[in-house]
Amino acid sequence: MFALAILILVMGGPAAAHDCTPRALDVIHVQDGTTLASLPAQPFTLVWRNSVTHSLVQADYILGPQGQIIQIAERFAAHGPGMAHDGAGWRIEGGQMVIDLHRDVGRLILRSAPAHENRLIAGDTVIDLTQWPATPLEIRSPDCKDPPP
Repeated sequence: MFALAILILVMGGPAAAHDCTPRALDVIHVQDGTTLASLPAQPFTLVWRNSVTHSLVQADYILGPQGQIIQIAERFAAHGPGMAHDGAGWRIEGGQMVIDLHRDVGRLILRSAPAHENRLIAGDTVIDLTQWPATPLEIRSPDCKDPPP
């Protein structure tokens, strides 16, 4: 099922009220807090294969001023089962359906599966998230996780 194998967004509380300049974008093992991959802070895209339609889905994100993750767009070939959006505001771009968003995600937690080809793309770097199958992973900017003392 899409929600179990592909991407689980866990809505967190409001972003911290302090300003922070994100310096890193990390992939964290949720259960033990281990950093599995670290990149410079930058916009990124998560790509996965929809478990029902088997078509690729792309979700684009930026880091906000307090390091919060904000989803700015989602792209897919055609709307189908397992797609969370109702169709409001879609447009066609380059043969794909695109919905522009501005959604503060809170915590971005996912569970990858080799069959779904989960990838994190940031700049020229592609991280194959399926190297940690069935492991709860969090994408976050650790520099801004907690307010300064």
